[in-house]
Amino acid sequence: MKKNLSILIYEKEKILNSILYHQILNYNNHTVLSTKNHEEFIEILATRKFDTIITNLNYLVAEYDSITEIFKSKNKYVNIIAFHDPKLNILAQNIRNMRKLYLLEKPFKLKNLLKYLDKINTSKNFHSSKYLMNHIIFSPSKKIISNLETNNIEHLTEKENNLLIYLYNKKNEEVLKNDLLRKIWGVSDKINTHTLETHIYRLKQKLYKLDKNLSLSLTNRNGLYSLKYTN
Repeated sequence: MKKNLSILIYEKEKILNSILYHQILNYNNHTVLSTKNHEEFIEILATRKFDTIITNLNYLVAEYDSITEIFKSKNKYVNIIAFHDPKLNILAQNIRNMRKLYLLEKPFKLKNLLKYLDKINTSKNFHSSKYLMNHIIFSPSKKIISNLETNNIEHLTEKENNLLIYLYNKKNEEVLKNDLLRKIWGVSDKINTHTLETHIYRLKQKLYKLDKNLSLSLTNRNGLYSLKYTN
């Protein structure tokens, strides 16, 4: 179901900033806040939650440390629509690893920006990123887990991604091997297979590379698994 988005805008060019504010405000009745300067943008972003921010990529890159701290706390699930110079594409990678990032090269068409808003609004992965720890983020839509302190990334296979989603949703509960086989592979619990153990091992290795305190474990002989981590 679609819902109205809460949107924060900061664009240094005042005329463009004003145009964006009024055009988006009248589009699908989104809740829109426009900031006057960069300092105000950072301050508001740190104190209020938003679904989407619209700004210039170089502002985010320049304030990368501050933005990272904000993303860890108040705006964990915010989407970003950023205007950019193609030369900054490589600098966007750190931002892209943390958040769903949509890039627009100036000059851009307003309809393209609005299409991004519609995509965010209808996305099944809305609010999909999960923090396993303060500095470890799991992005199911991208099939990656990232360490925000070291910028290291581990890519997941489809089955590893589905396993982590299931175990994350169970929090620190113990999960039966048979349940995982049925939910992830759709096979009978009577089938004798080492497929699960193989995937658990590979996923555990990837998690361990990012942080040794984040792990999967076989807790007893009955085949109980759990994802252990600290929020």
